[in-house]
Amino acid sequence: MKKIIFKNYGNLIISTLLLALAGMSCQKTATQPIITSGIIATSTDANARTASLATISLKVTVTDADANNVPYNIQSDGKGVYINGKDYVQAIIDQSGTFAFNTMSASNSRTAALRWVSYNFNNPVDGANTYRPAPSNSKNYHFSTGSSTFGTQPFIPLQNLGVNANPATECIYMGNGIYNSTTGWRISFHKGYENVANSPTAFAVVTRTSISPAVWTITPVGTCSANSNVAALRSDDGTFLYGNYYIPFFFTLTAQ
Repeated sequence: MKKIIFKNYGNLIISTLLLALAGMSCQKTATQPIITSGIIATSTDANARTASLATISLKVTVTDADANNVPYNIQSDGKGVYINGKDYVQAIIDQSGTFAFNTMSASNSRTAALRWVSYNFNNPVDGANTYRPAPSNSKNYHFSTGSSTFGTQPFIPLQNLGVNANPATECIYMGNGIYNSTTGWRISFHKGYENVANSPTAFAVVTRTSISPAVWTITPVGTCSANSNVAALRSDDGTFLYGNYYIPFFFTLTAQ
């Protein structure tokens, strides 16, 4: 009889341990991330993070002059459209809904550039300003955009601009980088140090002109840009201001 009782008692202990382990497993599972269609959230998170937007590969047309044949101050290299993934170019609308354009991908910075853009700094806002940077065509020319505190709020990712009754136009910042072998400069439209309420610089004004095919334009002219076409030229770290310049430009982004 004692052997039977001991055996039953041992089984009871094992069963109790198994039930406890099962309870701990259930409790752990309830607090682990739940992965559903690329969205990661916890079972108690009421504000789950949404999935990233799809990246859009682009063809970028840099227009050299306006309808009256007045030259823009950012011009193409004369080699036609800039195509993402061709000739070291990166041209995309990224997962955050912003435009990223490198005429030479940073990953190929030691290779001779095949594409570039040309700048004209001969129209300073202060006519007495004689400073003119000397960038090199062999270096990376980088453009990036994003949400400005003083522009369109809330920011609409460019993928969604003009879709489902959203506005077709919004005002954002745009920053540009130019370089030579020793020096770098920043050209900023409401970006960084320029993104203040009384900024003398223009916004980059993005307009969705077509849903299918998807086409956008970017220019520093619009109803929200009180100082149309004006950009700030700063040192590479952004701390030193060389001056403000009239830098009109016109880009067309076409999904491919």
